[in-house]
Amino acid sequence: MGAAEGWSALFGQESLACWAVGAIIAAALIALVGLLAYQRYIMGKKPTQHLCNYCGHMVSAVSDCHHAPVKERFLHGTCMECKNDCRLVCARCKRPV
Repeated sequence: MGAAEGWSALFGQESLACWAVGAIIAAALIALVGLLAYQRYIMGKKPTQHLCNYCGHMVSAVSDCHHAPVKERFLHGTCMECKNDCRLVCARCKRPV
């Protein structure tokens, strides 16, 4: 077994298949990061409508402290008036969303 056979095994069909799988995984990861960034930065700017369990309407959420608009995060938000953390309440009936 010579040195030429060793190089052909190193850069042969197996290596090409390995690079192809690596490229597919890298492309999938780039697409996933792009979708996550789109969701966070682009869709996060649009106001979110919530279905109120009490009045049954699709409403925007407001803060429980000043009934002001909120910057929403997961299960809570930041009141745009006092800049403190607050719970989300229905804009119509003022009950928790």
